Amino acid sequence: MFCKKCGKEIMENTDFCPYCGTKTTQNTTETQAQQYQPKSNGIAIAGFICSFFIPLLGWIFGGVGLHRSKERNGVGKGFSISAIVIATVIFFISFVRILNSNY
Repeated sequence: MFCKKCGKEIMENTDFCPYCGTKTTQNTTETQAQQYQPKSNGIAIAGFICSFFIPLLGWIFGGVGLHRSKERNGVGKGFSISAIVIATVIFFISFVRILNSNY
């Protein structure tokens, strides 16, 4: 069984998590259904940062972060969408600059 707050593995018959002190539920089916979900989405944040410098990485990490945000109850969704939008804008600005430099 895993603690629903800190995610560490604990004994089945404990009333409180020995690591963080959170009260555990005694219903094992309910406990098994609740999986520990990380509170951050590092890929989404990486996509947001990369989108300013390398749009291709912004698109890739933003897309992966958006997919992961669905599994993590929306955590990182804003960063992912921002990464995709910013990468697209930076790409088009760079593209227009390249076209204008040829004329």
